[in-house]
Amino acid sequence: MRQLFFLIFMCIRFGKLKYLSYITNNKMTSMKECKECGKVKDAIQFSKCKAKKDGLQPKCKQCNSKDNKKFRTEINPHHHAKWQISNWDKLMGYLRKYRKADKNGIIYAIINPLGEMYIGMSEMYLKARMTEHRKHYRQYKKGKRKSLPLLHDSFDMHGIENHKFETILEVEGIDRKELENIESSFIEAVKQTGKSLNIRN
Repeated sequence: MRQLFFLIFMCIRFGKLKYLSYITNNKMTSMKECKECGKVKDAIQFSKCKAKKDGLQPKCKQCNSKDNKKFRTEINPHHHAKWQISNWDKLMGYLRKYRKADKNGIIYAIINPLGEMYIGMSEMYLKARMTEHRKHYRQYKKGKRKSLPLLHDSFDMHGIENHKFETILEVEGIDRKELENIESSFIEAVKQTGKSLNIRN
């Protein structure tokens, strides 16, 4: 628990959220060198790949994210939008699979241009949870879903595309109730700064 509160303090103290890995039961993580940036990182910072001997991608998540962003914005900016429209049922299948997969729990933040933030938890991949937030916001605008008032007001004011979605904590071997307790600790810590968007109607 001390380590958890230290992580919360560091996030708030320096005014920005960084990717943090938190391993329960004091287990040590294995290390791996990224083939792209050459940095040695915790294995948890690499996506899984069954085809590799160590079961991990050769590039770290950060480098893969940069490659994906370059493809989306420079090489073929319309590829993903077209694919999703043409393969909606397959996309929904992926999202259902993400929900059922045996994954780590995450605490994530949605941060607006003013530094205000919404804290959430999920057992889904962050990208899948981001897709859900966008879907729920569209449903709210159509009057089909209850509002997350401060968060949705922020989306209205700044545009949802101007909000950053970040994983701030990833936890192995934890059940949903424990993850909810950690989420509550982060929410309370952010509320102390006066920059919380965590109010629900």
